[in-house]
Amino acid sequence: MSKNQFSDHCPGCLPVLMNTETGEALPDDHPMMVAMMKAWGKTTRHEREAFHAVMCQNSCTPQNVKLVQKIMRRFQCEPTE
Repeated sequence: MSKNQFSDHCPGCLPVLMNTETGEALPDDHPMMVAMMKAWGKTTRHEREAFHAVMCQNSCTPQNVKLVQKIMRRFQCEPTE
């Protein structure tokens, strides 16, 4: 993972959900991960770069925060199977 620059090909630049009891990442085939990645697939490059800036670089610019909030709403609304 690069903290300096987002890459669509970097696994560390993708969002992940964590099991709060074990501290482990949910597997890719977990229904919540599948739903989240479906929502992630609908994001624009600009939104993904903003997500990286906020999550990896601690950006707090209003533009980035607004885009990340939009992505988070998509994550919350995407139905799980």
